[in-house]
Amino acid sequence: MRFCLILISLLLGACSTLPPAFETEGVKRVSYVQASEDAQSYKDMLVKWGGVIIDISNEQNASLMQVLFYPLDYYGRPEIDKPSAGDFIVKSSEILDPKNYAAGREVVVIGAIAGKPEPAVSSGNTGLPLIEAAAVHLWPIAYRDNYYRYCPSCYFRQLFW
Repeated sequence: MRFCLILISLLLGACSTLPPAFETEGVKRVSYVQASEDAQSYKDMLVKWGGVIIDISNEQNASLMQVLFYPLDYYGRPEIDKPSAGDFIVKSSEILDPKNYAAGREVVVIGAIAGKPEPAVSSGNTGLPLIEAAAVHLWPIAYRDNYYRYCPSCYFRQLFW
C-alpha cells in the first residue's frame, strides 16, 4: 500500500512542469483582448501569457520577442490547438539566444503589462501589448510529442476537462 502511494505521488509530481519562478501570487487573469484594447488600464499588472515565438531581436541591453498568443492549459503550456487571439511583444532584460529562442518554439512569460511599445523599439508593432518579462520559460522541443506519455494525469485531464 505504501509503495502505491509513493508511486502515485511520483507520477503526479512529475507533471508540475514550470519552474518555481512561475508560481507567483500576484499574477492577474487579464485576457489578451482586454490588454490589447486598453493596455493603459492594465499597465503594471502582472500576467502569465504564453504562445509560439514569431521573431526575436537583441538590442544592447535587452531582447525583444514577438509571440503569437495562445491560452495556457492547466499546467501552463500554450494550447496551440486552440485559436490564437493575436501577437504580443516581450521585452526581456536578459539577452536571449536566438538559436534557442527560435521561431516556432513555445514559450511562457510572467511579466508586467507595460502598455504598447514605442515605434522605435517595436519595428512597427505599436498596436501590440508589451510585456516586461520577469521570467521566461522555453518549452523543450521534444516535450510536445511526449507530453502525455510521461504524464498520465495530463492525459486523463485532457480527456475529461
